[in-house]
Amino acid sequence: MPAVLLAMVPQPWRDWIADTERATGAPADYVLQSVLAGVAAMCGAGVRVRVTPAWDEPLVLWQAVVGEPSTGKSAALAPMRRLLDLVEQERRAGDEERRTARAGQGGAGQGVKDGEAQPFVPSQVVASDADPVALADIVSGNPRGVLLWRDGPAAWIGAAHDDEDDRTTWLAAWEAGAVTVARPRQPARSLPRFPVSILETIRPERLMEALRSGDDSLAARFLFAWPGPQPYRALAVVERSRDEELLQRLRALSRLAASADDPCVLAVDARGRAALDKVLAALHAERQNVEGLEAAWIGKSRSLIVRLAGVVELLGSIGGKAVRPGAIGAEQVEAAAALWRGYYWPHAKAVFDSAELSDHSKRVRRVARWLLDKRPAEVSREEVRRRALCQAATADETQHVLERLAYLGFVRVDLARERVGRATTHWLVNPALAETEKPVAQLA
Repeated sequence: MPAVLLAMVPQPWRDWIADTERATGAPADYVLQSVLAGVAAMCGAGVRVRVTPAWDEPLVLWQAVVGEPSTGKSAALAPMRRLLDLVEQERRAGDEERRTARAGQGGAGQGVKDGEAQPFVPSQVVASDADPVALADIVSGNPRGVLLWRDGPAAWIGAAHDDEDDRTTWLAAWEAGAVTVARPRQPARSLPRFPVSILETIRPERLMEALRSGDDSLAARFLFAWPGPQPYRALAVVERSRDEELLQRLRALSRLAASADDPCVLAVDARGRAALDKVLAALHAERQNVEGLEAAWIGKSRSLIVRLAGVVELLGSIGGKAVRPGAIGAEQVEAAAALWRGYYWPHAKAVFDSAELSDHSKRVRRVARWLLDKRPAEVSREEVRRRALCQAATADETQHVLERLAYLGFVRVDLARERVGRATTHWLVNPALAETEKPVAQLA
């Protein structure tokens, strides 16, 4: 897996990520996820990235921290969680004033119908209960949104046992859209906006099981970090002086984020739109060459890249004082696209391959597309297994894929390298594939 692209992260966040990696021995990949989640927690529906008058995106992010047990997931996330808890405590210090002001308005708030008064909801930044009813109660009093922090053995969001109403609610959460949540023995709660960001840790085998049996519409909205096996990192004693610096910036983000009704708007300027247009054109072409989970994920990546561009701008422009950020230009769009393409896409691809490449027909199509893309004159079985199938198939399974492609005319045995009594492991690629119209489509 490619290493985390810290060069795309502005200072002082970049140094804080590196310090946290050294202090915890955990991968920087996981620490970066916590930083992005921290920005989303402060902003939510209170900040929107406006691409055109008809298209804007809330700063809501869904992120998955994927790793085996005891690989540093919790340790990497804990420092940011402590900072967010401090911001939450500071917000709650003003709750009495909010309560008094609300009482003067008759208890009105999100989700009020026909003058019905609602209980006061304390300020909250981070939640741990994934029950949509509980989250709706929290968001009713925190309309900018909340960060759902799931660091434990809980089931994956959108697992097969979730019902259709829950999935609809989660889709609204990602869009910061309107939602109506049924409540047992109580009237349904309707909210005009339901922004919920997610930071979730999960083991690879549980994620694969969930992706094979669940709905891909939720997985397509996640940014995955799966660094895989890591070398041992010697612990270092790091002075946590940067914690206060980051806390000041989180406070500034909290002040910057306006109400969900009147959000702070980060406008994409003309240069930014031109850069984004090139990125979207490439996405459109790339989506035609993939299928399944990866195709769904690339389809949603236009929104992911725009949201990442907003985060990049905020990380670079917000200091210890509440300074209004500038427009999102080509630099921010290109940095977000580089982070997406150079880091998040390969990690998402590894996740989806592990979940889907147990299907023989999908393996055949994957290798066929790889042959068309790379145009090798010849290939070995091991090269196909490693490079085209990302080691998600055994040698025997890869052999069966190549035999099927030989039957279909994509490859043929390299007779010059065939050995008597042993299955061939080297194949020549049909040079006529380059002139064949949509050869992969014929495999469907």
